[in-house]
Amino acid sequence: MQFDKTIDKRNHEVNAVVGAVAPSLYDERERIAAVLLANILGGPASNSLLNNLLREKNGWVYNVECSYTQYSDSGIMAISIGCDKANLDKCLDAIYKTIAKMQDQPLSPAKLKAAKKQLIGQLAISSESGETQCLAMGKSLLAFGKISSFQEDRARIEAVTAQELQETARSIFAPGKISKLVYL
Repeated sequence: MQFDKTIDKRNHEVNAVVGAVAPSLYDERERIAAVLLANILGGPASNSLLNNLLREKNGWVYNVECSYTQYSDSGIMAISIGCDKANLDKCLDAIYKTIAKMQDQPLSPAKLKAAKKQLIGQLAISSESGETQCLAMGKSLLAFGKISSFQEDRARIEAVTAQELQETARSIFAPGKISKLVYL
């Protein structure tokens, strides 16, 4: 169910979320491509596309991130920003253009390789935390009945093609599927 809602909270900072339904926990090929897509668009690194464009290059946002949450029957991918009211339209336009570029142009082999390397590196770093590792293993055991090794996870990420990434962007952010919530 798509929606577009703006609520005036009389805040100084605008908070906005643009999102859509995404693959479920059990749609493995699409799920792995969606994880990579979310990381490329607005993952935790400062070199993500939206962080680079909205924050580093233009200084329009206080924060930007893209998250992908997986459930058993569906998922959600959401891009959230915090910005001044004067920058909201520029930010939303840039977000939609970045998504359109991901949909229209496959990543170059070098950019795809770098994105995969970064995600695999983040996975490796997170595995160094005992608590994070235990939570991930528990989630995997509950959802799939087994615990994936780092090598298996790495192979899944390495297997994603530029075309799969492009199709995932087209599928998740298809016209008429994107919802938006803005708190002014």
